[in-house]
Amino acid sequence: MASAPAAVPGQTVVFVDARVKDADSLLKGVAPGTQVVQLDASKDGLQQIADYLGQHQGISSVQIIAHGNAGDLWLGDSYLSADNVAARSAVLAEIGKDMNVGGDILIYACYTAEGTRGLSFVDSLAELTGRDIAASNNRTGVGGDWDLEVATGNIESANVLSKTAMSEYQWGLATWTASNNANTGVGSLRAEIASAQNGDIVTFNASMTVQLTSELLVNKNITIDGDLNNDGVADVTLDGQYKTRVIEIASGSTVTLDGLVITRGLYSGAGGNGGFGATGAMGGGISNAGNLTLYNVSVTSNAASGGGGGGGVLSLYDGGGGGGGGGLGGQGGGNGGSTGLGILGQAGGSGVGGHGGGYDATHMGGRGGTSTGGNGGIGVHGYSNGGSGGTATNGTISIGGGGGGAGLDIVGGAGGNAAGGIYNASTGTLTIVGTSTITNNIGAGGGGGGGSGVGYIGNGGVGGKGVGAIWNKGTLQITAANFAAISGNAAGSGAGGAVLGGGSTGTSPTAVAAIYNDGGLLNTAYPASPAATIVVADNSLIIGETSLVTFTFSEAVSGFTNADLTITNGTLTTVSSSDGGTTWTATFTPSSSVTGNTNQIFLDNTGVTSVSRGVTGFGTSSSNNYAVDTVRPTATVVVANSTVNIGGSTVTITFSEAVTGFSSADMTVSNGTLTNLTTSDNITWTATLTPTNGLNNASNVITLDNTAYTDTAGNAGVGSVDSNNYAIDTVRPTATVVVAENALKIGDTSLVTITFSEAVTGFTNADLTIANGTLTAVSSSDGGITWDRDLYPERQHHRRDQP
Repeated sequence: MASAPAAVPGQTVVFVDARVKDADSLLKGVAPGTQVVQLDASKDGLQQIADYLGQHQGISSVQIIAHGNAGDLWLGDSYLSADNVAARSAVLAEIGKDMNVGGDILIYACYTAEGTRGLSFVDSLAELTGRDIAASNNRTGVGGDWDLEVATGNIESANVLSKTAMSEYQWGLATWTASNNANTGVGSLRAEIASAQNGDIVTFNASMTVQLTSELLVNKNITIDGDLNNDGVADVTLDGQYKTRVIEIASGSTVTLDGLVITRGLYSGAGGNGGFGATGAMGGGISNAGNLTLYNVSVTSNAASGGGGGGGVLSLYDGGGGGGGGGLGGQGGGNGGSTGLGILGQAGGSGVGGHGGGYDATHMGGRGGTSTGGNGGIGVHGYSNGGSGGTATNGTISIGGGGGGAGLDIVGGAGGNAAGGIYNASTGTLTIVGTSTITNNIGAGGGGGGGSGVGYIGNGGVGGKGVGAIWNKGTLQITAANFAAISGNAAGSGAGGAVLGGGSTGTSPTAVAAIYNDGGLLNTAYPASPAATIVVADNSLIIGETSLVTFTFSEAVSGFTNADLTITNGTLTTVSSSDGGTTWTATFTPSSSVTGNTNQIFLDNTGVTSVSRGVTGFGTSSSNNYAVDTVRPTATVVVANSTVNIGGSTVTITFSEAVTGFSSADMTVSNGTLTNLTTSDNITWTATLTPTNGLNNASNVITLDNTAYTDTAGNAGVGSVDSNNYAIDTVRPTATVVVAENALKIGDTSLVTITFSEAVTGFTNADLTIANGTLTAVSSSDGGITWDRDLYPERQHHRRDQP
């Protein structure tokens, strides 16, 4: 087997994916001389790497910090996996080609090389790049290590991250990627959530609609990211299909939902048994008991319906059961409540809540809800009627709560409450930011159970409250813009149960279409985090140039330092403000010997705090793009012929990049002239060298003045460059011909000697005209200066001048 080529030492570049949290802390103390590139979250990360390497020669070590899993990796908005790596062969080959021979690619991401799939992925990367690959087969970051346990080839590169930064980093680098839209099974969102650990990201390999038949439960600290190209628009829909609530966040969990549509969730409450209240339906779309942030999330067209309250009866006999909450889209509603010894409640059917039990199939039991509220149970033999369920409609979808059961001798059971969109429990903190919207959700409360019958005392049951958008018992923080965007939600509350004896008819609470704050903390003008715009004044920088950089915040901020910035291909003077913290400026100086057309300055907004409100920033901000070209053009000059004779020679001038301002006047030619200077691309130029006549000189060069031309960006060359040495020989050879015998007769021969002024080639008898004789083939024994052969006179030939 042939040995691998020796590695060529060179520079190291670290590519950091935008998903990596708190990347600045991880990069503190990075090895000196390391180039750091932050990948743009909205662009193909793999192509960004290829483009950078194409513009920066001499890279021997590429180190990638990103989120991954077994056989996959996220870079920018691109998902690279064992399944699609072959389709990216061209760009992977480009990456390998632009690295030094023997270069290494180190991948710091969780589980990338785990199992058969991971090993196949790593092998494919090595094959397609032609470079040595190292990756981890276990968890990387917090809860794991920073070792790269799997490698192909000989890895010479060292980790450039500092030991302190790695040990103190508080996040993991795992991204769990759902690869299908199934409710359960391998590759499903449910399976990836189950595999994730605290601090991980769960995302999707493509835009999709996840078809759920049971709710998702999240009981850990994770982010579910459906904004695959990071443009602020949801790419993934979680669809409850009106079969289930969409998602529940458990108490103690911190969860961010990003770029998702939460839709068609359904929660239908069951009717109460005789003498008892009904089951509420709190959150058709989302139920939150933890710390939940909705970022660019749409919660839309979810529905909930409460069951009817059981009739007020003290005995076990013949209390009217409440009807179940209505269903939607052909899906079953809640079950009806049962009585004591009478007819039992019914199960919900297709889009219909089950009827409550009663004295018989017709009386006393509350009716199940449908697209409208179910009727209250009809009292007989002195029983009181139950209240009817509420109806909620947004003009497109409708749902009804269950009716309350008939009552007799105690207070009627309360109808079930309902929240169509989101329920935020007393332990929950719900933060709604970005471009999130809460629209077109519906909630219908159940009717209250009947109270006192004839001769008894007992209030009618309270009707269930209907809420369309959000029911808040905990802490709800929503920006003013997000609050203003709440629209199209609808709600209906159930009627209270009736009384025939002593007591009061149950109340029907006011339905709330938008937000109902049930004793919680509500902030509908939650301070949007301080926002920043970053402007690099000069978006095309060359050698010797600097640029003003202006950071303009939406309000005065404190805590802003250069440590909050990631700067591509340059350095920045210390940021400062002269107006109290709203506008900050600094001077950008591009790095030397760098060419890059894609560069930005990134601000970690979490490092700044509003001066007046004490609000910490959120997310990241980025500057306009700027180009950097601080590489001077260089050139080589090659004279095609090492010895130039009368015919001249072609001269090729090759620049490192396209140049302008170049002419033959920029070259000094030893013993000759240059003409016909031409180019087709301004990189490779050709000319004709015509040497001085009558000259024989062994040492000559063409000297190019590098300061005379510039590259297209405006950078001038420096110094001068000489061509290869060439000899000039434009002296024509001469010859003498001597016939040794000047009188020849029959039988005589004569030596003929031809002596040239210098060694020659190509000389044959064909070059001679011989009078009255023949000459054997000429030859030389001294390299071509002296040639001789025998002359034979022609027979029977007489010349008058012969004796």
